[in-house]
Amino acid sequence: MPNPPDRQDVIDTIHEFCRAFDMRDWTALRRCLALNLDTDYSSFRGTPPARLTGDEFVALRQSALAALVTQHLSLNHIVELTGGQARCRFDFIIYRWPQDTADSRFFHTCGWYDLILRPAPGAPHGWVIEPITQHALRSEGNPEIHGAHNR
Repeated sequence: MPNPPDRQDVIDTIHEFCRAFDMRDWTALRRCLALNLDTDYSSFRGTPPARLTGDEFVALRQSALAALVTQHLSLNHIVELTGGQARCRFDFIIYRWPQDTADSRFFHTCGWYDLILRPAPGAPHGWVIEPITQHALRSEGNPEIHGAHNR
């Protein structure tokens, strides 16, 4: 059975990851990530999986979200601690709106993530995210407001 503090620290890392997007706290987002990470957003963007540095990941998100207001919700966290790492599968809803409140468009996505985290002394909650796989089930609204979706 997982150590409850480790399990909660993994979930807290994921909450910090989501909060950092919404607060545009790119420094906090970077602290949640390993030096290099494998990413798979193919179910959302239709692009092949990629290996990025943590800095590249942050720069891409900073650019794609520059004109948006977002709310990232994570729920139903299933954490497995094995072999010195943690795997977390959790459901998500990402709400996206233009910063211009006169613009009534939106683009929302729901699905689940699979993340693997490893212990990292000095990280805010003691864990960093390495691979990220997003499984987008459904998006609604106008994808044109999210530039990364149109690549």
